[in-house]
Amino acid sequence: MIVDSPDVDFVSGMVWELGVSGIEEQVLSDGRVELRIGSEASVAQQVLDALSDRWLPNAEPVAADEGLDSWRDHAQVWRAGANIVIVPPWLATPSDITAEDLVLFIDPGHAFGSASHETTRMCLKAIVDAAIPGCAVADIGCGSGVLAIAAARQGATTVIATDIAPDAIIATLDNARRNEVDDVVDVSTVTVEELDRSSFDIVVANIGAATLCSMAQELVQITRPGGALILSGILGEQAEGVISAFETAGAANFEVRADGEWRTVVCERS
Repeated sequence: MIVDSPDVDFVSGMVWELGVSGIEEQVLSDGRVELRIGSEASVAQQVLDALSDRWLPNAEPVAADEGLDSWRDHAQVWRAGANIVIVPPWLATPSDITAEDLVLFIDPGHAFGSASHETTRMCLKAIVDAAIPGCAVADIGCGSGVLAIAAARQGATTVIATDIAPDAIIATLDNARRNEVDDVVDVSTVTVEELDRSSFDIVVANIGAATLCSMAQELVQITRPGGALILSGILGEQAEGVISAFETAGAANFEVRADGEWRTVVCERS
């Protein structure tokens, strides 16, 4: 499907909420963007119905693993903030790395979290700002594990990384070993309801506005009083709804950070 460049974030947010598996963006010569959206067959019709009023989507069946690794040919080193550097492990480490840089070697595999997305970069900056030696961190919906690994590299001594997707568990385990923090990062499919209450100094969840709102009570409850919640996967128009849900659940002192159309909400448990 081809969309105008300003519509990319809006369309991406819409279809992520519907449960698609992945989105590939390709900028065309005229400045428009071709979006290739992958989903299970059960979700495909919902995606088509949501988009067809404004755009001209078309669908075709593909094998489950077809094209999943084609993005690797276009991978690049990403910076998040002034001193966070994400290096795909098959690329050379940049020569301009300094002693102040936090360098993370991340292969997302088939999971979310290459640090190319605005929400991941905002969460990384927030984690690096908040994590201190000895803290406890929960990464809910860990994807590639990049956020959990960043917390461990910053000195967190307890890091729980959870996800329901098998690809995410595999990617996080591999990346934790690659970054030599597998002794700190505990990777599992445990649900947020199963985690101990008031156990974490930082809880990060980059999982979309609707899911955040549905889990607000549980996410606040596992955070220690005064602890930080870093919430993302939120489009600009969704931020107020997320804030309202978390305020009701017992969070306070909200800060909204923006990158393009995307928002990250940072707050704390009262």
